Amino acid sequence: MDIGFQFEVIYKAYDMLQVRISAWNGAFGGIADVYVGIGRLEEVAAALKGFPKNPSDTREVTLGAFGPESAGGGVSMRFYCADASGHAYVQSKLESESLPSKPIQTVMLSLPIEAVAVDLFVDELRLLGVRKSGVARLRGREAT
Repeated sequence: MDIGFQFEVIYKAYDMLQVRISAWNGAFGGIADVYVGIGRLEEVAAALKGFPKNPSDTREVTLGAFGPESAGGGVSMRFYCADASGHAYVQSKLESESLPSKPIQTVMLSLPIEAVAVDLFVDELRLLGVRKSGVARLRGREAT
């Protein structure tokens, strides 16, 4: 897998989507299948639009749910700048679905990103929500 995040619709119903979110930063990775309501991907795209506006800009999104009581997995993403020069990162936690015969798997990772990559991801994520099929990618870069 390329460095970054991939969101892929793997199931759709009249009121929700199941989205497979995979992440890889070159050293760590994980996959979570999350359930989101119709319109939620467009809301996330709107929340991330224009990031980063300034070096203190921070955005946080959560998809799915965490814990053994939830159906599906969960993904949280925190977008932030690490310094006054605006070097942007996304810090993420991915949690697998809780199944009776398997333990919950959790991955936490950090990934350097570029503002232009966020802009492209926002466009792809909005289209993913509208079409209810396909893939959206947030491309990352190798940590230096």
